[in-house]
Amino acid sequence: MHFFKSNILFYSLTLLFIAALAVLLCVFDKGGLHLWLNTYHTLWLDYTMRYFTLIADYGVYVVALGLMFYKAGSAVTVAACNFLSSLFTQIIKHAVGALRPATWFAENMPDVQLQFIDGVHIHFYNSFPSGHTTAFFALAIALCYVVSTSRLGTNKKRAWQCILFLVAAIGGYSRIYLSQHFAADVLAGCLVGTIVSSAVIFLIETYRIDEYEWWSWHISTATH
Repeated sequence: MHFFKSNILFYSLTLLFIAALAVLLCVFDKGGLHLWLNTYHTLWLDYTMRYFTLIADYGVYVVALGLMFYKAGSAVTVAACNFLSSLFTQIIKHAVGALRPATWFAENMPDVQLQFIDGVHIHFYNSFPSGHTTAFFALAIALCYVVSTSRLGTNKKRAWQCILFLVAAIGGYSRIYLSQHFAADVLAGCLVGTIVSSAVIFLIETYRIDEYEWWSWHISTATH
């Protein structure tokens, strides 16, 4: 597949991210790992992570709308990757019903005081997998597809793969930093977002959906 070959850098970085989390989960217990990853807090990071994580809430809408000025197909790709990834995540969330850090620590390690950030609404249930991490990686992969089909040079495409991976990885970590999720939730969210979005793009390329006339339509054409 052209997409997977042209985005091998992004997938390699994502695989390293997954492997690193998997190793940490094998070495540390659930509570200990969360406390270790959640130890370092600063006012600057508190502010940054509080708002950075919101990219997963609103980024897909902003990006999809913006891409309507470029190609309708690109906007549809972003929307489809995020919608289907989120759907799978929500199904798993409600099937598993795992406790969030705030509830889990209150029940299992009541002497531990987690670091919460003012203004951040803390959730208590349906922790696994992380929906925000799913959205971050789904959006990143969809945009990797958009970039890979653009006229940018090879080096610029690789640079975008690195940038998009960093945004997704930091987005996943923000969920741990804010004590909204455990590392296992972030790992699962990454897997769901990556696998489902890759499947969407696989179908687009396999059935040549990007060759349909409507794919290249954009808002600018409607104003002429």
